[in-house]
Amino acid sequence: MNPRYPVLVFLGLTALFVVGCETTQGASPALNNQPATQTGQRIEPAPESKSYADKKDVFQGAEYDPGTGAAPAGARQVNLRQGQVLEVFRGSSAIGDGQYELSFYLPVEARSVVQLVVESKGFTKIYFLRAIGTGDTVGGVVERRWLDSSGYNPLDVAAEARIQNAVRSAPFMISVQP
Repeated sequence: MNPRYPVLVFLGLTALFVVGCETTQGASPALNNQPATQTGQRIEPAPESKSYADKKDVFQGAEYDPGTGAAPAGARQVNLRQGQVLEVFRGSSAIGDGQYELSFYLPVEARSVVQLVVESKGFTKIYFLRAIGTGDTVGGVVERRWLDSSGYNPLDVAAEARIQNAVRSAPFMISVQP
């Protein structure tokens, strides 16, 4: 018997075991415990246009407040109080699971409202949001390969476009109250 056969059989079984493992990536179960809130306002009809014949050279624009519409399909609502920390996402970088490593992304504009905190445990990364200011912002889950070595900024302009598309398709609507 060739001494290579047991080694090859062992490596083959190990590969099958690793490929068959279930992924641990996904939104945090803590988000399911968030209280339900209404995400939009009632849409009012467009305002009537008015004509001011007695005034000349004055621009009169119609007043319209678009407000916030209904949340996009696949959106998750995250409500925080200032100073609160909440787990929002778990990513996995396990080799051989057949999936890209996913990461939670906050645009630069959102970083004045919430801070992204990352905890690593083996192949698992846990993403937390810490509320540092009041306001409403958005974040989302993107592929880690689109981010630079720090993990917080886009790698290049093409990656930035991919990130924006991913955040638009399944946003995390983040609201921080005082």
